[in-house]
Amino acid sequence: MVWMAVLYCAAGSVITHYIGRPQIQLNFQQQQVEADFRHHMVRVREYSESIALDRGEKVEQAHLDVRFGAVLGNYLRLLQAQKKLIWFNSFFSQSAVVFPFIVAAPRFFSGAIQLGELMQVASAFGRVQDALSWFVDNYSSLAAWRATTDRLTSFDEAISALAPVQYAQAATNSIAVSANNLTVQLPDGAVLLAGATLRAEAGSSVLLQGPSGSGKSTLFRTLAGIWPFASGQVQRPANAMFIPQRPYFPNGPLRDALAYPEPASTYGEAALQQALVDALLPQLVDQLDTPGAWGQTLSGGEQQRLAIARVFLKQPTWVFADEATSALDEAAENTLYKRLLALVGRTQGAIVSIAHRPTVAAFHTQRWTLQAQPDGAPARFTVLAAEHPHGA
Repeated sequence: MVWMAVLYCAAGSVITHYIGRPQIQLNFQQQQVEADFRHHMVRVREYSESIALDRGEKVEQAHLDVRFGAVLGNYLRLLQAQKKLIWFNSFFSQSAVVFPFIVAAPRFFSGAIQLGELMQVASAFGRVQDALSWFVDNYSSLAAWRATTDRLTSFDEAISALAPVQYAQAATNSIAVSANNLTVQLPDGAVLLAGATLRAEAGSSVLLQGPSGSGKSTLFRTLAGIWPFASGQVQRPANAMFIPQRPYFPNGPLRDALAYPEPASTYGEAALQQALVDALLPQLVDQLDTPGAWGQTLSGGEQQRLAIARVFLKQPTWVFADEATSALDEAAENTLYKRLLALVGRTQGAIVSIAHRPTVAAFHTQRWTLQAQPDGAPARFTVLAAEHPHGA
């Protein structure tokens, strides 16, 4: 009877896997479509003003309906698969009550065992069967766990397949920024830059130029160490700050947005206020404790000035600015660049900028140019001296 219990549970486990196996892929797809739906909702909220100005509400509603339809449709298919497994589990559990009596019935009717012994056999079979049916009883949870594991391992394999850039973090703040045999690609494998070599010494001011789509911002991401689709060797200073095109500000008190990602308590009240004044935001000095969604309530120019205020607050040695003043008027841009140059001069560092305006180009002594090539060939990288260094 013990072997019959083992055989019964083994057969049940095989049938359970056959019936419940589709749940693995369905759970994987459910996580995927739910993530896609959440991502699109976040984008609609983030760009709500632009959508409203373009009168795109109906289009975005249709896109959300399609994505929610995918979520609902896959969930219903998952319910169907779970329902089939529940039906079998119920049959398996109920038949386990009858199965030992069927097996032991010939011996009972032949008189080899009495009714009491038959009941003991049935009870013992039930205990063994319960102990061996863990796989059958928990298959739905195992399928969900397997789907999550597959999703995570696929992410890990995709990242591991990339050829990472070898970064050498500088021990001092006076070292140059350099890259050797640097190749930068897009996620689809297209090569933006191949085998480039660049170097910027402390005390210099470098302007990175090139047509749109040539890979300027991607090169900055590579220098920052956050772009995985690159290979080569990059060395950059330890005390460097990057100012992105679209700075991020957490919701909450202004002082937290200014000091991010460090705690605002790291800096004194006077330092926070002076950073705002230096960044031409004196109107916000009295609002350090005011909570708000600063990424939405501030204008584009104010957001850029707040990002520059972070630089004045943290006093880095090197500054990498990606279109950091594109939303500012020329007078404000002139003032802020002079102050940024004065900052890196005091800290014996340098500034590397991406910009298109001639007024910004005048503040730089060296020019890195990315020149797009025909037929999708990698951009050509050249280093030139600026025509009018510090001419503003």
